[in-house]
Amino acid sequence: MAEYSKYLGESIYRNRKRQKMTQAELAEKAGVTEQTIRKIEHGEGNPQLDVLCALVTTLMINPAEIFYPQTAPEDPARKQLEILLADCSDDQIRCLLPIVEAALGIVKGQSLTAVK
Repeated sequence: MAEYSKYLGESIYRNRKRQKMTQAELAEKAGVTEQTIRKIEHGEGNPQLDVLCALVTTLMINPAEIFYPQTAPEDPARKQLEILLADCSDDQIRCLLPIVEAALGIVKGQSLTAVK
């Protein structure tokens, strides 16, 4: 079980840093104490399911990253894009869609006229 505590702690730490959050900010957003975050990140303790769910949800962690750490980690750029989009309203997503499609057309080597 100690091995999973280590993976959990590393995942929480890595994703918290990726989102430029302090332990205090994460604790507040997840509804837990800062001490809880510290213990988990150091591989100490075994958080209850409600705490684990709050952290995974707040940090938008793919649970496979914790429970199947031997698999390849998700691309950080994809993760960052998901984080950015998660903060958008449905209207903002609709406005971004043609921009993203055009940018993908350029990145994939297509002309702008080929993108709808």
